[in-house]
Amino acid sequence: MNPFSITQFNEYVSKKLNGDPNLKNLPLIGEVSGVSTSGGHMYFSLKDENSVLRAVIWRSNISRIDTSLIKNGSKIVALGDISAYARGGNYSFSIRMVESFGEGDLAKEYNRVKKLLESEGLFSREHKKPIPRFVKRIGVITSDTGAAIEDIKKIITSKNDYADIIIFPTLVQGIGSPASIIKSIETANNYSKSVKCIDVLIIGRGGGSAEDLAAFNDEDVARAIFASKIPTISAVGHESDVSISDWVADARAETPTAAADMAAINTFELREQIARNEQELKKSIAYKIKMERNNIKIQREHLIHAMSGKIREMKLNIDKAVITLKENNPTNVLSKGYALVTKNDIVVSDMSNIALDEIYTIVMADGSFEAKTTSKTQN
Repeated sequence: MNPFSITQFNEYVSKKLNGDPNLKNLPLIGEVSGVSTSGGHMYFSLKDENSVLRAVIWRSNISRIDTSLIKNGSKIVALGDISAYARGGNYSFSIRMVESFGEGDLAKEYNRVKKLLESEGLFSREHKKPIPRFVKRIGVITSDTGAAIEDIKKIITSKNDYADIIIFPTLVQGIGSPASIIKSIETANNYSKSVKCIDVLIIGRGGGSAEDLAAFNDEDVARAIFASKIPTISAVGHESDVSISDWVADARAETPTAAADMAAINTFELREQIARNEQELKKSIAYKIKMERNNIKIQREHLIHAMSGKIREMKLNIDKAVITLKENNPTNVLSKGYALVTKNDIVVSDMSNIALDEIYTIVMADGSFEAKTTSKTQN
């Protein structure tokens, strides 16, 4: 046996394909999916219900084609040739002309579900549950083997050392994926209710073609997300991908990475902020105490000054009272040669109270004596 090299085989197949006249000027009908551009060329897939064909519009042909017809979900009729690439061992459909053929099946179903659920109010803001700011437990519904789950775990653990991550392994594309997503949503809600509370639920997957993301446009999946008692974040595909789950979930993240960032607060930054706030509070309290002490000192000085003034005033009043008492002291009056007449220790100050032949006590400054009245003269 004389074996061929891979290069020889690919070159042979390439020549056969490129040289077959039946594969030239072919009109093909298909639904556009996975549109991208690179180097001025446009790449996408044409598909029907059973097969997918890689397609390309080379930069030299783009100016002759209405590229607005080339969008995900649109159905087109394309004229072109089969072009084989020997080195890569693949072939694609090189397009020279495009006509519109209407809306593709996936796009039709997407618009049907979107219109129905929107009319029922499932997208209304009033039904959106707030995403908690401080979460203790984050549930993740996605494939446990894809890149999305690794990105989610990496983002959460890099910024948050408090929240737990609970993964619900889920089939997120292909046959059976809608049922798998619905089951995981129900399982997460039952777990949250009966085992440990889940604060937020991330539902999604990484990027892919329209077919890969189709499960998240399923009507039953959308209704399961809406019925979730746990606040939900939809994170499907890339930034430009918008699925039905994005519309019905409580919040939408552009990517699974963005969903992880949205769900988990940065506990490291939070601790630093708390420490800064604590220092600022201590400084503020110390400053307040200092100001209050100064204020108390000033108030004390004002009080002492006021009390000193009051004491001086009271002392002056006392001195005046003493002088007045001294001036009105009977003893002082008696020292001037006056006498005090008493009867049974009662001062007699009126001549009408003097009776004849009565004995009265006469008090003088240096003593007293008794006298008997023999006569009286009334002025």
